[in-house]
Amino acid sequence: MCVRKGIDWIAITDHNSAGNTRVITNVLRRSGIAVIPGIEIHTIEDIHVLAYFPSVSSAEAYSRWLKDEKLPAVEIDPEISGYQLYVNEDDAFTGLENTWLGQPTRLSIDETIESVVQSSGICVMAHVDRKMGLISQLGFIPPEYLSLPLEVAFEGTLKSKSLGRNLMHSSDAHSLELIRPTMLLTAEKRSFEDFREAITSGGRRSRIIWD
Repeated sequence: MCVRKGIDWIAITDHNSAGNTRVITNVLRRSGIAVIPGIEIHTIEDIHVLAYFPSVSSAEAYSRWLKDEKLPAVEIDPEISGYQLYVNEDDAFTGLENTWLGQPTRLSIDETIESVVQSSGICVMAHVDRKMGLISQLGFIPPEYLSLPLEVAFEGTLKSKSLGRNLMHSSDAHSLELIRPTMLLTAEKRSFEDFREAITSGGRRSRIIWD
């Protein structure tokens, strides 16, 4: 799907987990598609924060810490929430995740940001104008978060909100058919540092593509 739609750089941010990131990264690499490994972290305030990491290993380490230390031991009911599957590079089932990944962690927004930075990652406030975003949950964007990149879901948000200079947009695709190109980034190479610089350049090295 990425090849068909001309996407050559993608981020993987599963909810509260990086359990399938290594497999997906290896598969996409075969088609020349670079991957920024990440996690969509669900904070105790019911806010989603996108965390991006410099390597698959660092994302996996953070994911293990999140599950072992900060995710309540609530078992998933697959009849309600579906099955949380692990797969291999041939898309064959290899295991199940029984801890419910759709629940909030015990981390606050500030604790999330601090822990991600300590893991050499970068945080983006996710879909601030949609459910589980800052505006919908808190009613406003606290000034201390305006220095972070903000992900916007709707083009109209730009006309009515003061969102700072570093804005992002993503497909937030939960299925293959929803994947689409959403940003153009200017970078010397597809590395984590170039990604960081592009999304914090105040629009000088990034441009949002709207549908």
